[in-house]
Order: sequence, then C-alpha cells, then structure tokens
Amino acid sequence: MDQKPDGIFGIIEIVRDFYDHGIDEHMIVFVLMVVVALDIVLGVSRAWAYHEFSSRKWRKGLVSHTAMILIVAVGYPFALYMNLGPVIDTFIVAMMAAYGSSILASLSALGVEIPGLDHFIKQNIDHEKFQLKDGLKEPKKLIKKKEDK
Repeated sequence: MDQKPDGIFGIIEIVRDFYDHGIDEHMIVFVLMVVVALDIVLGVSRAWAYHEFSSRKWRKGLVSHTAMILIVAVGYPFALYMNLGPVIDTFIVAMMAAYGSSILASLSALGVEIPGLDHFIKQNIDHEKFQLKDGLKEPKKLIKKKEDK
C-alpha cells in the first residue's frame, strides 16, 4: 500500500518535491538567495572598512537574513502549491529591490562608482541620518551626523 505522508512529513515532502523538480523553473528563489548573500558580504565589508563591525549587528543581520532565506525557501513551494505564485513572486521582487538598494548603498560607501546609479543614490539617500563626505582622496564615506545639543 502506497500511502502519502501527512502532517509534518507531508510538509517536508512538498518542499523536497519542489527542490527535486521545480526549482529549475523558478530561478527567482535562487536569485534572491544570491542577492541576500551579496548583501551580507558587502555589509560586512562596509562595516569592516569603516571600523563599525560589531558582533551585535552581525548577529542581528545574520538572523534576519537567514530568516528571509528560510521563509522564502520553505514558503515558496507552499505558495505555488496553493496557486499563489504571482503573490510570492511579487514579494520576492520587492525583497530583491530592498536588498538591491542596500547593496548599492554599500557599494557607494565603499567607493565603487556605478555611472548613472551613483548620482541617483546620492540624490535619494536619507540626508536626515547620513551625510556624504566629499573632497576626500579616500573612498566617499557615509557618516552619521552628530546630534545638535
């Protein structure tokens, strides 16, 4: 008798079956994971370059990024199973845009200039929290403004 798994084993079976057969047709999941990994690497590089690396920020960032990867990796097969593919795809694209803006800000802070995008980043940065330093021979840095006392 061939019985389908139920309960937690049914959930595991849906996810396992997706990654056995369906991931090739849904590269958006893999692309998001690559974007998240790139954001981690650039964020750590930025913190290291500006001597702002702290274990508390590292743990917080690692937990939130890992949670995003796990939610998408496990939730995506279920969304497809429930015929909610367009909804989860929209969520993933929004997350890629958010992580992409973080990647661009980190690249700009590290001194990597991307023609066209660099001007856009400088125009749209949150000037309340950060101030761009100009006139330096080293890479342009984002520094926190000192609070007026």
